[in-house]
Amino acid sequence: MAHTKYNINSLQSFSSRLVSGVDYLIVAVFILYAGRGNTFFESGSLTQNPFGVALPLFLGTILALRWRIVFNSQFYLLIFFYFAYFIAITIKFGEFRPTIFMNYIFIFFMVYTIVKALKKNLFIIYEKVLYVLSIIGLALWGFQVILGGDTLFSIISHLPNISTFSNVSSQGLNIIIYSIQPSISSMVHGVPIPRNCGYAWEPGAFAVFISLAIYINLFFINNDSGRRKRFWILLIALISTQSTTGYMILLLILFFFLLNKRVNTLILLSPILIIILGLLFSLPFMGEKIADVYRQVAEIDLIIENSVTLGTSYAPGRFASFVIAFKDFLDNPILGLGSVNEQSWTYKLGASIGSISGIGNLLAQFGLIGFLFFTFTTIMSSILYAKMYNYRGKLFFFLIILMISVSYSILFLPIVMSFWAFYFFNPRETTDNGATRF
Repeated sequence: MAHTKYNINSLQSFSSRLVSGVDYLIVAVFILYAGRGNTFFESGSLTQNPFGVALPLFLGTILALRWRIVFNSQFYLLIFFYFAYFIAITIKFGEFRPTIFMNYIFIFFMVYTIVKALKKNLFIIYEKVLYVLSIIGLALWGFQVILGGDTLFSIISHLPNISTFSNVSSQGLNIIIYSIQPSISSMVHGVPIPRNCGYAWEPGAFAVFISLAIYINLFFINNDSGRRKRFWILLIALISTQSTTGYMILLLILFFFLLNKRVNTLILLSPILIIILGLLFSLPFMGEKIADVYRQVAEIDLIIENSVTLGTSYAPGRFASFVIAFKDFLDNPILGLGSVNEQSWTYKLGASIGSISGIGNLLAQFGLIGFLFFTFTTIMSSILYAKMYNYRGKLFFFLIILMISVSYSILFLPIVMSFWAFYFFNPRETTDNGATRF
């Protein structure tokens, strides 16, 4: 079977019959984990949250056994080079952290089993699961809007131990399939309508996951009568998040969609798209968020000083986080910190700063070595997707991941890494004549 060639469309039809509800359930759990809406999904500590760490490993093992996965040279090569990297970090800082090493080995194992077991079915399953989660999110968000104020928030807050279980920004609450923030979190940006967090720890994160589903819906899926309905639900859910990052990614997706489907329409609509872009940035919550970003960058020294003197923890905005993380990269340009966070310049000053910048944290933690691996693998996956699904824009997917990584540090969540590391585990997925090989 390894040398059998299939037409892409016939392969999708054939392979989809092999996928069962078990595979949908497993992917759904990985997606919920990526939402990090509660401490069970967010905590990666084996000692503090053993079952929460063990569950995705167990699900990865089920995939491996169910699909009879054979570990190939790419997997062993990744393990070998990461082990060499781990030894180098241990020697550099004189710190032996086997739990950190095992944590990434677990991540690589889960990503490998997801990619090798499901292959292109991963994208179909992901899009449909996000569609269901978007319906749930819109229903509960609509209920929240209709009730007004903090009525729904107050109802949920009466659940036992819900506040300690939740991991939602702005002191929000999470019930696994939906997260809710207090109304003040939207009002501070001058927006009376609450933002839709979906199942994630904040609205922007939900928007990012929806954006990936929209990308799949428009470029990966054909001959599906329900595709258009799912697109509109996903689009409405994305709009309800009121997310700057989500809106920017959506505009990028629509640009490439028009570029591939209706070039003449794109040319005619270019002035309108520019006007829409300008209007988006003029929205109250967009303008306030952008101003806040620049304000935080200018106040980095003050943030660190307050953290040291007041003993409080801070999670600055995306660009302030990038500036802070980039200084760690400049101090450790080749290997990075290697998760030895005590070597961070802010930690040495006595500050407690949590950087949210994905690309900044990648540079800070893994240096040029990790950055080059991520960039090469993501670009190759991007090129592979363009060939597999026959669309123009070889760097299109890379740009989406780059935009995500500017705002959120989610690159090494298994479901997200499965997207950008797809090529690494399937380097010969597509042959020269466009046929797909398994």
